[in-house]
Amino acid sequence: MARTHNADLERERFTLTLTSEQEDALIERVSERLQESRDDGFLDVPGAAQYLSTTAKAIYALVERRQLPHHRAGGRLLFDRADLRAWVRQGNS
Repeated sequence: MARTHNADLERERFTLTLTSEQEDALIERVSERLQESRDDGFLDVPGAAQYLSTTAKAIYALVERRQLPHHRAGGRLLFDRADLRAWVRQGNS
């Protein structure tokens, strides 16, 4: 690995060789991670279940017990990603 030395910042440069399948898999995973980190919009029940790595049944149970932050709109349950992240950080998962 070649090293570039800077007084304020040290960086390591490297070259990674991937097959086209590996490149596609990497692009897909990066895309998924970027989507997960976005805080815009709301999640529905299946989306909240996926976001929290649980089941829709568990989401409904948490809502019924008023343990999971949620919103109702037109009969639909909606979940704000930021609220869910805060809920997890508080140790509620």
